[in-house]
Amino acid sequence: MTKITFTTFDGTPIPVEAEDGEVLMRVGKRCEIPGILGECGGTCSCGSCHVYVDEAWRDRLKPPHELEQMMIDSLFTKQDNSRLTCMIVVSPELDGLVLHMPNPNL
Repeated sequence: MTKITFTTFDGTPIPVEAEDGEVLMRVGKRCEIPGILGECGGTCSCGSCHVYVDEAWRDRLKPPHELEQMMIDSLFTKQDNSRLTCMIVVSPELDGLVLHMPNPNL
């Protein structure tokens, strides 16, 4: 199992375990992470699974694909470390990954 930590906007860490090959959006929904809605079902067309990758992990992830980057660019809360969890597949290399949730009030 790969350990991932989702950090809520108020700074509360929520550690979860994920199976390799599982999509992070589905992990977030299964674990009821606040802010991981996945309204489009993982088709990269809504941005409701948006997170910020912790700076310590930013360079360890593959860069976003063009479609993901276009969706991120449309988000009001985007930052340089923004990603969509529907586009990140869990692998052993992600063990310890830390993600931060955007402000839900924006």
